[in-house]
Amino acid sequence: MQLSLNTNSLSNLVQNSLSGATGRLNIAIERLTTGYKINHAKDNAAGYSISTSLESKLSSYSVAENNVAMGLDLLTTATDNLDLITSHLQRMRDLAEQASNGTYGDDSIAAIQSEFNSRKAEILRIFDNTEYNGVKLFRDSGSKFIEKVEPLTNDEALAEGYTIIKSASDLQAIQNDLDGKYILMDNIDLSGVSWDVIGSLNNAFTGELNGNGYVISNLYINSGDDYQGLFGYMEGAKISNLAIDGANVVGRRYVGGVAGYSYDSEIYNCYSTGVISGYSDVGGFIGYSTHYSSIASSYSKADVVAQEYRAGGLVGCNTDNSTITDSLSHGDVEGNLNIGGLAGENAGAVSNSFATGGVNAATNAGGLAGYANGGSITGCYWNTETSGVTTGIASGNAGGVNGVNSSALKELIEGGVLPGANLLKEEQETEITFQVGIYSDKSSQITIDTAFSMSALANLSVSSSSLARKTLNKLDGVLEIVSGKQTEYGASYNRLESALETIAVSIDNLTSSQSTIRDADIAEVSSEYIRNQILQQASATLLATANQSPSFALQLI
Repeated sequence: MQLSLNTNSLSNLVQNSLSGATGRLNIAIERLTTGYKINHAKDNAAGYSISTSLESKLSSYSVAENNVAMGLDLLTTATDNLDLITSHLQRMRDLAEQASNGTYGDDSIAAIQSEFNSRKAEILRIFDNTEYNGVKLFRDSGSKFIEKVEPLTNDEALAEGYTIIKSASDLQAIQNDLDGKYILMDNIDLSGVSWDVIGSLNNAFTGELNGNGYVISNLYINSGDDYQGLFGYMEGAKISNLAIDGANVVGRRYVGGVAGYSYDSEIYNCYSTGVISGYSDVGGFIGYSTHYSSIASSYSKADVVAQEYRAGGLVGCNTDNSTITDSLSHGDVEGNLNIGGLAGENAGAVSNSFATGGVNAATNAGGLAGYANGGSITGCYWNTETSGVTTGIASGNAGGVNGVNSSALKELIEGGVLPGANLLKEEQETEITFQVGIYSDKSSQITIDTAFSMSALANLSVSSSSLARKTLNKLDGVLEIVSGKQTEYGASYNRLESALETIAVSIDNLTSSQSTIRDADIAEVSSEYIRNQILQQASATLLATANQSPSFALQLI
């Protein structure tokens, strides 16, 4: 070994050992004080990245857990208030049952009506004011029209010369004056009514019917005759602001939800749902629309079936200068020949309209029309994803028809290029979406629809035994609506509880994984701490000895 004054190799060796022991001791102290073996990316770059990702997910799952808990509280608030509404409805039914008996005088009936009205007012108050954290829990589905309807009051309608319609019998009585001017003042349920079609080829409906935003539901016709619908044959008639909901109409030729045959007549801001079927010329709205007839700002969700030819989501055949504007169809259409999402055959003018329903035909199936025989089509679209067909018009002139997917179609509607923005808005406004996962896709969401209507309560009365008996049936319908909504909320509650359990499992598993990657083994780190502490102390002691080595050189001088 070389003995040198300038270089003390032994001291350098001990200093390196002391520095290493001190560094490892500091790491051990940090791990013992934090409980983590990975405190910095330098400790374990891959492990640090994985641990950070897991920590982010754990934080998100904790928020999702709170989201679900709040969702459960929201649904509890909703169902408790629905229980209150049900209680009031049951009492109203008891009162109606009581008033149905002919043993009560005027004073007793007035007392029953007074309590009945109070209960009704309380139901509407609960319906309008039930909220959770500023979120309205009950929203009136009402009647969804492309253009908003501002209903006329009784007095306003009478001042404008309308005849008021409040019942099925009032509606049927239109056939006694086919040139009259009529307006709905209530929703009308035709369940169990054997409907006598209004207007015929030789005695057409020529008057006006303003639906006033109300709904005619459960129209049922099963006939082997031509000209079938709410109206059979219209000429110079006007129909507006009317909803035909849940229609089931079967006929031969010229079959539609609103009318079988329309000659020089107008339909504006109406909609229809249900199933319409016949041999030929079948449409969700009109079977055969001709001679300057028009359909505007209207839509149909009815499924349409023709045994033979000309079936369309809105009209079976649109011809002779008749027009369809700002309208749409969502129903499925099927038949043999010339079948279209909007019109089976078109020889009129169609503009700014679209169709999304499935189309199925042996010959000439078009997303918008099966056959275009002259006329014009401009600014129209069909949904290539839902229609099941590859062409907008199967035969004839295809100008002005564009195929788009669902996403592009929605953008066109939201952008105001196509009609229906109001419908999209109403659908969105009645939904509440719970974020129950940590991603943005549908699997992390549970959506409930808060929409249901209490409008049937508006004109209920027990002021006479006959009215009370009619009220019983209507109350049963309202009770069924409320019960259905309770069922929906109950099912959603169960789904949220399941989501909460799933989140807890995910949190447990991620926590375990993160612990494996990042948590320090305290026993192991403690041993490292003691080992490096001893090495540090030994190095410090030996450093003093090593520093004395150059002094031996002085003894040689």
